[in-house]
Amino acid sequence: MGLIVLVTGARAPVALDVARSFRAAGHEVHLADSVTPFAARASRPRLPIHRLPPPRQRFDEFRGALVALVRRLGVALVVPTCEEVFYVSAALEARGVFAPPLDVLRRLHSKRTFVELARAAGIAAPATRTLTDPAQLDGLPLDRLVLKPEFSRFAAATLVRPRSVRHVRPSALHPWVAQEFVPGEEVCLWSAAVAGRLTTAVVYRPVLRHGRSASYAFEAISCPAAVAVAETVAAATGMTGHLAFDLIITASGEAVPIECNPRAVSGVHLYDGASLARAITGEPQPSPTAGAQRHLAPAMALLGAPVALATGGVRPFVREWRRGRDVIGRPGDRLPALGALADAARFAALGLSRWRSPTRQTTDDIEWNGEPIG
Repeated sequence: MGLIVLVTGARAPVALDVARSFRAAGHEVHLADSVTPFAARASRPRLPIHRLPPPRQRFDEFRGALVALVRRLGVALVVPTCEEVFYVSAALEARGVFAPPLDVLRRLHSKRTFVELARAAGIAAPATRTLTDPAQLDGLPLDRLVLKPEFSRFAAATLVRPRSVRHVRPSALHPWVAQEFVPGEEVCLWSAAVAGRLTTAVVYRPVLRHGRSASYAFEAISCPAAVAVAETVAAATGMTGHLAFDLIITASGEAVPIECNPRAVSGVHLYDGASLARAITGEPQPSPTAGAQRHLAPAMALLGAPVALATGGVRPFVREWRRGRDVIGRPGDRLPALGALADAARFAALGLSRWRSPTRQTTDDIEWNGEPIG
C-alpha cells in the first residue's frame, strides 16, 4: 500500500521530479510551498498543492500550518527539496522527514563546519579559514584562495582567486571563509542517505551554466572517488536525507569536496520512473548511466540561446540541446515548461522591484543563514 507523501519546495523543478517519481511508485503525493508554483500547477495529472506561510519571515505560523497539514492529510513522509529543509526539519523535529536534525544540517550547510566535519572523517577537504573582520583580509594570498560567505548559495558571492576584496565585509554576524583553491575539474554529486548509508548516488558534470551558478544542462559521469566522499560523510553523520556536494577532481583523480548542500540538486533529474522515490524510502537503486544528459528547456531558451548567439556558439549549443532531454516538460506532461517561464518571470519581477537578482529572489522566503530558528 502506498504512502501519503508531502513534497515541499514545490517552486523548484527538482520538486516536480521528486513528486513524479513518488507518483510512479504508487504513492499519494501532495506538494507545498509558500509561493504559487506555476510549473507544478501545470503538471498533469494534477497534484494537490498546499500554500504555507513563508518560513524565514513567519516561522511560528509556518510550523503550525505544516504540522496541521501533516496531521490532516495523514502524511507518512515529508520530502523537502530546497532550503526550506532547515525550517521543515526544525518544525517537525526531523520526525517523518527526509532530512537530519537541524544541528546536522547546520554542520553540512556551513562552509566552515562542513570542512571540519569532512577532515575529521579523513576526507581531503581544502584548508579553510573563517573571516569575521575586514582586517583579516590584509595580507591574504588572494591568488591561492576562494572567498565566499559562510552561508551562501548558487555561488552568487563566491570570489575565485580575486584581484581585489575591497567589497568584502566579513563580520561576526556575517562571516566569510577563505578556502584554499584546488585546481582540477569541478563536478557535482547528489545522493540519498538513509540511516547513514547511501541508497543511490549520481555524479554529474555541468555542461552549461549561468556564470558560476547552478547548471541548466548536465551529464552523468562515473566517479567512484566522489561517491566515496558521500559514503564517508553519510556514515560519519548517520544521517537520513539529501546529501549533495560540489567537488574538484584533481589531476591525480582525488575527489576534493569544496562544499556541501543538504538538499535536492540537479542530479535528481537524471533518475527515471520510480527509482528516485525508492531510494528516498530506503531501497538501494543503481546510479543513472554515465553519459545520460538532461537540461531545463526554459533556462536553455532564456539563458543559453542568447549566450550562444552572442558568442558564435550556436552549433555546439544546438548539439547539446539535442543530446539532452528536458526535465520540466515530459512526454504527456509538457505544460510545466510554460509554467516554469511564469515562475521565472515572477521571481525576476519581484527581484527587480526589490533590487535583488532573480536567483536571490527565488530563496528570499526560505533561505537560512545560520540564525536561530523559532
